[in-house]
Amino acid sequence: MPQNIPEAADLALSDLIELRARQALFAVAPPDCGCVILDVPGTGATLMRVPAMPAPAMNRVVGLVGDAALTEATLDWIKQAFADGGIDAFWLHAWDLPADAALRASYAAHGWHPDTQAAWLKLLLDLDAAPPAPPHHPPLRVRLARVDEAPLSGDIVCRSFGMAPMLAPWMGAMVGRPDWQVYFVCDADDAPIASAALWIDGPRAWLGMGATLPEARRQGCQQMLLAARLGAAKAAGCRVAGIETGAPAEGEPSPSLNNILRAGFRVAGRRLNYRCESA
Repeated sequence: MPQNIPEAADLALSDLIELRARQALFAVAPPDCGCVILDVPGTGATLMRVPAMPAPAMNRVVGLVGDAALTEATLDWIKQAFADGGIDAFWLHAWDLPADAALRASYAAHGWHPDTQAAWLKLLLDLDAAPPAPPHHPPLRVRLARVDEAPLSGDIVCRSFGMAPMLAPWMGAMVGRPDWQVYFVCDADDAPIASAALWIDGPRAWLGMGATLPEARRQGCQQMLLAARLGAAKAAGCRVAGIETGAPAEGEPSPSLNNILRAGFRVAGRRLNYRCESA
């Protein structure tokens, strides 16, 4: 990670891109997933709740101001909002920066500490420059997913991440939707073996949901998908792209991060995730 202190504007932009993409993702979710996005009263923060996926990574609050302590009234509201959705544990975020010291101190006062295995790196890429040249890994090739292949896209995501099959309709619901583009990497038989999504929000783009079937890994699929999506985002007039990935521990390899950095992204900041209980 760079040693310089990240710009506040970069941190805010990376959160905006992520939040807008999550709103778009929740908008296409089947009703039985129970997806809810709520504004946290008295703050500029947003609460995201997914009863169908009770893990904290999908149930969290984005956008709490770092230079102020979390008030008891706000915390009580957040806890109740998650409890109302049957969520036992959720994440609160804070940047790993001096500017967020007050927020982190208020978390510590409740006995919460960052999950060292679950910090996220938020990354940005200015698209004014030429996109990276698409890598070639014959016989693999990249193409857009067809509308009739939405179930296949969802299946690849669920199999890749070990998610419940019941979530496949949601994970494939972006295919063919306005402002969404889903790409496949296909093998020599034109069978999709990896997928990834691009969401276009005016001048901003979000890249996410990069998934490769276990038996097809280590073939360069995600490098190909990154290049294809960045080229498409630039062609659509986007000026900046955002992405997030898990922050590796010191000395731990991270193929995902390596692919993202190789594509030209820069780290905007490291965000800590605090596991909290709703009860």
